[in-house]
Amino acid sequence: MNTSEILNSIHQAFIQTSMTEWAGFFCALVYIILIALENSWGWLFGILASILTVYLCFTGNLFFESGLNIFYVIIGFYGWYQWLFGSAEKKEIHITQLSFTKNSYLILLGIIVWIPFAYFAEKYSTQVLPYLDAFITVFSIIATWMTAKKIIENWMYWIVLDSLGILLFANRGFYLFALLNIIYISMSVTGYFSWRKKIVS
Repeated sequence: MNTSEILNSIHQAFIQTSMTEWAGFFCALVYIILIALENSWGWLFGILASILTVYLCFTGNLFFESGLNIFYVIIGFYGWYQWLFGSAEKKEIHITQLSFTKNSYLILLGIIVWIPFAYFAEKYSTQVLPYLDAFITVFSIIATWMTAKKIIENWMYWIVLDSLGILLFANRGFYLFALLNIIYISMSVTGYFSWRKKIVS
């Protein structure tokens, strides 16, 4: 396949992209930009993007990803509340970082949950790419919690997860969402360094 044919295939893929995917793409893009800027309104766009993605992923037999986005809707309201009103003591949440030990515990927890989830999906469902989708789902839940708590390592988790997300969405023909994950990676790098300047030890 030459360059012209590749470009034509990409062009056709974007033409065939549904309005639902375009709307989800737009909302998700606004979400990551506002979150990187520490703007609490980002959570609203994240909630809208997640609602749209639930439908798309379900139709693409990405059941873990669909379930993950239901979680995103719920955690979106939690994150929005946290950023608007702070903790139970009504104090503003500051950017912090976890120790190597605490990060290791989170990774271990993720692995413990990931493997049986993936095995079950592979054995008893029509789930596509069960181990990849389950890995992204489990660690995205961890990373989202970290984002809501303004833990700076969340950006590192997202860089890895978004890289894997490119493969996942491209495999199902969701090329706009694959492109979104490429954008997410660059925004995660930007978000990390932006938060790094404001971190509280």
